[in-house]
Amino acid sequence: MAPDTASLIRDALALDADQRAVVANALLESLHDAGDTGEVDAAWRVEATRRLAEVRAGAVELVDADEHYARLRAALTA
Repeated sequence: MAPDTASLIRDALALDADQRAVVANALLESLHDAGDTGEVDAAWRVEATRRLAEVRAGAVELVDADEHYARLRAALTA
C-alpha cells in the first residue's frame, strides 16, 4: 500500500461514523459504471416501493432481525 493511501485511510478512519459513510458511499459509487446506475437505481426504487406496499397492506410478516438471525443459525446447524 502506498504511503499516501495509508495516510488517506488513517484520516478517513478518524472521521465520525456519518462522515465515513458518506466517504464510503462516494468511493463505492465511483466503482460503478455511470451508464448502469440510473437503471439499477430505478429498479431498486420499484422494488422498495413494492415491498413498502406489501408491509402497509399487511401482506408480509415482519420479523425482528435478532429472531431472523436465530432462525438462520438454527437452520444452518440442523
